[in-house]
Amino acid sequence: MLLITDRPEESQKLERLLSLWGPCDVVDLNCPTKAGAAPNRLLISDVDLSSRVAVEAVRDRLASFRRKGTPYLCLLRDQSPRLTTQANAIGASAVLSADLPTKALLDEIGRILAPQDATPVQRHFFAASAAMADMLFAASEGRALPVAAIESSVEAINRAVNDRDLDAWLDLVWSHDDATYQHCLLVAGLAAAFAHALGFPEAARKLVTSAAVLHDIGKARVPLSILHKPGRLTDEELAIVREHPQIGYEMLLRQGSFAGEIVEAARSHHEYLDGSGYPQGLKASEISDVVRMITICDIYAALIERRSYKTPMEPEQAYAMLAGMGAKLDADLLRAFRAVVLPG
Repeated sequence: MLLITDRPEESQKLERLLSLWGPCDVVDLNCPTKAGAAPNRLLISDVDLSSRVAVEAVRDRLASFRRKGTPYLCLLRDQSPRLTTQANAIGASAVLSADLPTKALLDEIGRILAPQDATPVQRHFFAASAAMADMLFAASEGRALPVAAIESSVEAINRAVNDRDLDAWLDLVWSHDDATYQHCLLVAGLAAAFAHALGFPEAARKLVTSAAVLHDIGKARVPLSILHKPGRLTDEELAIVREHPQIGYEMLLRQGSFAGEIVEAARSHHEYLDGSGYPQGLKASEISDVVRMITICDIYAALIERRSYKTPMEPEQAYAMLAGMGAKLDADLLRAFRAVVLPG
């Protein structure tokens, strides 16, 4: 995908939103740009079209990058009839307000990108992705978490799992270019499948999936330069990352809209039964079953994630790593998890 902008710093949020659907290149109209490979999924412009110079600059970039049939979404800061007409004249497939709420914008992008013959799992994935983005951006900006969006994400993930095609879900999640989104959706899909395999009733499945969706919410307050850093973190950076469980716990507790098991999962998903985890060093009976499930899914997801700087583990190898952790993880739950990720 390609984002054309004249305000690159303010468009960082939009760039991260687009990464939900894969790699996104950014063209800054204020800088010379070398022509690259034409995107085949979507073009978006976030440019002030009130001046003739800007219009011609966008038209020029579109001519350089656009392939026949590639949809083009034009975001306008002023949706006056004149500028809307201008956007349509340069070939916009759709015109939206640049100030559109996150969820509405993501829903529209999902509608454009989702194939007409999308499978149920694909449609659930787009719905969950849009809701997840809305949630993480609210958290990063210090706003109250959108409960309706979270419930929508949980419902979409559980419906996808009902189709009993975890591999299809994982393949879609791996298309994400943003590490945080990829991880959260991986853990949520695994946890939903885990609860389904254990025969949990609907309310319990919703609780487990909600805990998985929100387990890393504290990372929304960790600088992206650290979250997206390739390779090993410094001791100082690692210390910052290790603050996310407490940050997430306080965030959820302060809002007061979430079940205690969900709040606790945000704080305790890095705790181990032998007391070697963090941030509290909890042991055995101090760790709930929901947290034990999320911890297993969290570790497994980290091992199979696809990153540009590391090769993901195969399922057998990743499960073997979990089994090798011994007394740190719940042995009974781990045996049950095997059937989820290594069926047959």
